[in-house]
Amino acid sequence: MTSQKQSQLTNEILHGNLFQVMFKLTTPSIAGSLVLGLTPFIDAFFAGQFIGKTAIGGITLALPLLSLISGFTDLIGVGSASLLSRAIGSGDIKTQSQIFGNLVVISIVISFIITIIGYSFGEEFILFMGGRGEVAFAGAEFLKTYVLGSVFIVLGIACNDLIKSEGQLRISMIFATIYFIVNLILNTVFLSVFHWGIRGLALATVIAMGAYCTGLLIYYFSGKSSIKVDYKNLILKIDLLIKILSIGSSNLIIPVIAFIQSFVVFQLISRYGTQNDIAFFGATVTLNSLASIPLNGFLESLQPVIGINYGAKNYNRVKKAYLIFIICAIALLTLFWLFIQLKPEVFLGLILPDVTFNENDLLNFHILNFLIPIMPFIPFSAVLFQSIGEGKIVSIVVLLKGLFFYIPLVFLLGEKMGIKGIYFGIITTNFLVLLIALILTLRKFQDFHKILVKSSS
Repeated sequence: MTSQKQSQLTNEILHGNLFQVMFKLTTPSIAGSLVLGLTPFIDAFFAGQFIGKTAIGGITLALPLLSLISGFTDLIGVGSASLLSRAIGSGDIKTQSQIFGNLVVISIVISFIITIIGYSFGEEFILFMGGRGEVAFAGAEFLKTYVLGSVFIVLGIACNDLIKSEGQLRISMIFATIYFIVNLILNTVFLSVFHWGIRGLALATVIAMGAYCTGLLIYYFSGKSSIKVDYKNLILKIDLLIKILSIGSSNLIIPVIAFIQSFVVFQLISRYGTQNDIAFFGATVTLNSLASIPLNGFLESLQPVIGINYGAKNYNRVKKAYLIFIICAIALLTLFWLFIQLKPEVFLGLILPDVTFNENDLLNFHILNFLIPIMPFIPFSAVLFQSIGEGKIVSIVVLLKGLFFYIPLVFLLGEKMGIKGIYFGIITTNFLVLLIALILTLRKFQDFHKILVKSSS
């Protein structure tokens, strides 16, 4: 992409109508999030239809471990994206030219470590999470195959974060669509034709991510990006690394805490229920994650808008963009929430086709999805602080949520109410964190106001 086009986009983000900017950025971003976000649901659908609930239970046990890979990916991608968007806003050409090479080197090193550890200790991880028998075997097989493609996953998604930080959401959507189509075709072939089972499911994801990553690298090295890519810059820049780790650390802490939370939940479900309850919990979480598909589109679009305007010291515009984006996101999520609440057993049946859901199952489903319409305040606040370079605040909130709210509440309510108490503990934790996110965001907006008053006087 030419620098002239980037200058035009940057000018729109800095001075254009924010509603028009939002629609221009969110339309391709939501489409890209849709094709990427549907992948877990598609995988669960294929697993349920062609393999069985044992596969669903195994994948559910593996998901917290896979989220750790996503955490390292976001550590690199989100940290680099925040630096790039602010560098674009402030006109820092030197930083812009160094970020991509730095990202590539970090991604390769981290993915190599993930592959070695994940493949060597896959069975132990699944057993540690509470897996037993066939469910544990399926989870380990899925995990060990998945981590073989860590380099494609980490590097591909990190590069995609960088593209989005330029404001090029349409380009991001195109590559996401390629990944989705390849993954869908391979799932169909590997499971319905070759009958490779859960290993084929993971292998389809790995190969699709390989195609996705290759396309993104071609995009950068062919000079299509607005930032300069030079082979000489494929080295680790310690000063940039420190900034990236500072900003993106919260995105690594999130899956680490989520891993601990999942361990607690799976142990409690195993104590008060059965392996079938783990499969149901996995199906419920998968459907719950569908709400994040349109939400991610707004979050990805908001990041460059906040980062670029903050870099240019347009603090009022940062506040206005936040409010416009979150109001529209809440309206869209409310429609999704109403739709999925009407007939949850229909959607759950797509993942667990041979299961009859009782009243307690459906009640647990409704409990976990209760706060969906107002949950955007939590990730929106996280994006705000990360985009302005204050990711440590997000890390503190994540630690507070996981160690002081989630685990004690799930333990306490689970002991008193059984399986239902686990769901109540999760939703109560989310509500408390939502209140904290609102308070921190309002205080930051007050800080912006004080800066503006001081500069004007």
